[in-house]
Amino acid sequence: MRKDVAAYIMRYHNTDRLHTANGDLSPINYEMNSLKRVSGWT
Repeated sequence: MRKDVAAYIMRYHNTDRLHTANGDLSPINYEMNSLKRVSGWT
């Protein structure tokens, strides 16, 4: 059970869930957008 909860948190809660601090983006999308702005990629 503990492993299932940890897997859920790592897989969905932290990566897919929208975060208001990130402008309602998932952490992965936020980082991808940040990299594009820093590197100049569009």
